[in-house]
Amino acid sequence: MADLSPFEQLVSYEERGRRHVVNFATEEDRRDYWRAVSFRVGKVQLLVDERNVYGLLTLPEITIVPGTRKWMMGVANVRGELLPIVNFGDFLFNIATERSKHSLILVVQFQEVRSGLIIDQAYGVRRFPVDARTDIQMTDMLEPLKSVLSGSFEKEGTVFHAMEVEKLINETGFMQAAA
Repeated sequence: MADLSPFEQLVSYEERGRRHVVNFATEEDRRDYWRAVSFRVGKVQLLVDERNVYGLLTLPEITIVPGTRKWMMGVANVRGELLPIVNFGDFLFNIATERSKHSLILVVQFQEVRSGLIIDQAYGVRRFPVDARTDIQMTDMLEPLKSVLSGSFEKEGTVFHAMEVEKLINETGFMQAAA
């Protein structure tokens, strides 16, 4: 080693070090995860892919739009943009989401369409192993959601149902707010 330049000595150290690398990654570290925003509407725990969430807001001032369905609350000026506000419980279950200290607006987006959904409570971003997704065990309570759900996850004894914003916008009467 005495004949090696300082740079060559560093290269030699690196090569010897690479031969002794230990992979400490666990099976858990190698799993693929899906990240979603978790929220509740009525008694149903739902998830929306975080890429489809534009934000969470406190309830803004809402301007009523005449001639719309009862679940269409109106529009709100959010950061200079008019945002349609939907009472999501009323849309899904015909039971209006009551305003409380936990109520929020979940702003969802698919392509250029943004909408604000009044929800009962938000729990933040959760991650689930992609391979842990299961089929939905359809119940009467989930029946109104069947066209927008894509699977379920269980975590700490709670079942979360994955909702697809694209299906909400394209496969339901969501875009037909006129009465």
